Amino acid sequence: MPGPARAPAPSGSSGRRRVGIAVQGLRKSYGAAEVLAGVDLEIEAGEIHALLGANGAGKSTLIKCLSGGIQPSSGRILIDGEPFAAVRPEEARAAGIAVIHQEPSVALSLDVGDNIFLGNELRLGPFVRRRAQRREAARWLRELGVDLSPRADLADLGNAELQVIEIIKAMRTSPKVLILDEPTAALSEQEARALGAHLRRLRQQRLPMLYVTHRLSEVFALADRVSVLRGGRIVLSGAVGAFSPDEIVDAIVGGAVNRARVVVPPSKRRAMLEVAGLRAPGLGPVDFRAETGEILGVFGLVGSGRTELLETLFGAHPRAGGRMSLEGAPYAPSDPIAAVGRGVALVPSDRLRKSMIAALSARDNMLISSLGALGRLGLRDARREARAFDAAAARLDLRPRAPDLEARRFSGGNQQKLVIARWVNGQRAPRLLLLDEPTQGVDVGARKDIYGALRDLAAAGETAVIVTSSEPEELRQIAHRVLVLADGRVAGILEGEEVTEARMLALAHAAETGRTPEGTGTPETRPAEHSHV
Repeated sequence: MPGPARAPAPSGSSGRRRVGIAVQGLRKSYGAAEVLAGVDLEIEAGEIHALLGANGAGKSTLIKCLSGGIQPSSGRILIDGEPFAAVRPEEARAAGIAVIHQEPSVALSLDVGDNIFLGNELRLGPFVRRRAQRREAARWLRELGVDLSPRADLADLGNAELQVIEIIKAMRTSPKVLILDEPTAALSEQEARALGAHLRRLRQQRLPMLYVTHRLSEVFALADRVSVLRGGRIVLSGAVGAFSPDEIVDAIVGGAVNRARVVVPPSKRRAMLEVAGLRAPGLGPVDFRAETGEILGVFGLVGSGRTELLETLFGAHPRAGGRMSLEGAPYAPSDPIAAVGRGVALVPSDRLRKSMIAALSARDNMLISSLGALGRLGLRDARREARAFDAAAARLDLRPRAPDLEARRFSGGNQQKLVIARWVNGQRAPRLLLLDEPTQGVDVGARKDIYGALRDLAAAGETAVIVTSSEPEELRQIAHRVLVLADGRVAGILEGEEVTEARMLALAHAAETGRTPEGTGTPETRPAEHSHV
């Protein structure tokens, strides 16, 4: 794995060391289950301390203990050397602990500016100073590099913009300790870079920051120190420069990880989807084919058209031209209902708002698309549902394996497993499965489970699988072929030994600049016009 750029040393790192927040022997148990098993962690003033761990390692529980959401069973928390024991989140906030959660907590009926100041309004007597709020909100948005009006309606925003609102809400309280729980999981590269620049400015102000992430690139670009939580214990901790990316990944999963490209050529291969001259807003013309038995990866930089392509194939994005066929028959879905009727399924990147039903049980979320097939005479069959749930939960290593637990109670990685399990639960498989960034915000262990399930589905030979990703390493591991998009067009299609991180990135950037990737006279690709459409 190539060595990423190292983060600069923290401002003011010389001189007297001051610990902003310290965790000593922290334990938390639920009955006989010990979630935190004696965590020791220190975050120094003026440092960004990255915390990594698999889903279920205890990261969320640790954050809840620090933010007053739950009480530890034993151990101590110190802020600036003083004991801290908040019993409610309000007390933690008053003590100077600000948390940016992975899931935005916003009021959709209010605009951007009102959300930023919600509960902490600027007032003149009994009156809210809305003009002043909007001016300050606009300043924060500019500093984060976000092109968004304080008057914008939240109902029209995506996950990235909602997360930016949460970041601003936390930053404007001038916290003593800032905890960021996967803050860039739904951000674009540009927004993530802007956030990183702001965090570096906060580091110069000697603000202690705990940065929870699954992205190793962020650890090496931003963090000063890194700790890995596994099984409720810190199993690795130290300066970022002391570890390689592979060492950190091995600590997360508890052993060496096979990083070789292991992609078995499809044995049952026939054309499932054929696309010719497809055009849509921000997309096209696009030509390619997807075959049963294979995983077709779609790679591109931000704004390349990855999501637009999948949504157009699913009938959720207006099509302006071109032809499509599904198993040889014309395919032109007018809406998602029509696509589903033809056996096409989509797992969107925004699982919280577009896919998962948070208040329903894990079983109902997983089997919602299969209830008809599992039922008898129009009635639900509890035994057949239980068998289907158990089989899919075991295949994806769902944790906890609790069918009646509400979906919102699961970690982000396990929520994604519930959504993907709708199509890999042993019932009728879709003809075409589209997955948009399926491992966004998912840890290394959960990714392995998801990859395995997708490989098995493709290998059965009845489904064509298309996966988009902004991470070339991910597609290198799972895709038989990779379609590279740039500015809404196909820059090339890679296959076999051509599927490398370097080739994907070279094509994506070369298409933007109009240059041929270095080291080749012509791109080593399967061009769109030769894709047998």
